[in-house]
Amino acid sequence: MTIAGVTIPRGSLVLAAVASANRDARQFENPDRLDITRGNNRHLAFGHGPHFCLGAPLARLEDQIAIPALIRRLPRLRLAIPAERLRWRATPILRGLEALPVLF
Repeated sequence: MTIAGVTIPRGSLVLAAVASANRDARQFENPDRLDITRGNNRHLAFGHGPHFCLGAPLARLEDQIAIPALIRRLPRLRLAIPAERLRWRATPILRGLEALPVLF
């Protein structure tokens, strides 16, 4: 099979890195930037079809309830270091920070 000009031989192991799909510069402007107001957000964070994440409704509730509550309770919440110094985990499977130092 050939995908995007790359031939994948029969029997080869293929790893689908969903996190990289959510950072596709052809789909998202500034794909590495956290933008909670981003429109037309056709991401794959919760999967699709029969593999849709069972935790998606809980994550959406956290987004609608917990995050606004945190911002109300800690209105001066901010990064303790410049954003450029944040360190990301070195893994191709799940993108995330090693730590998130904050001040409030």
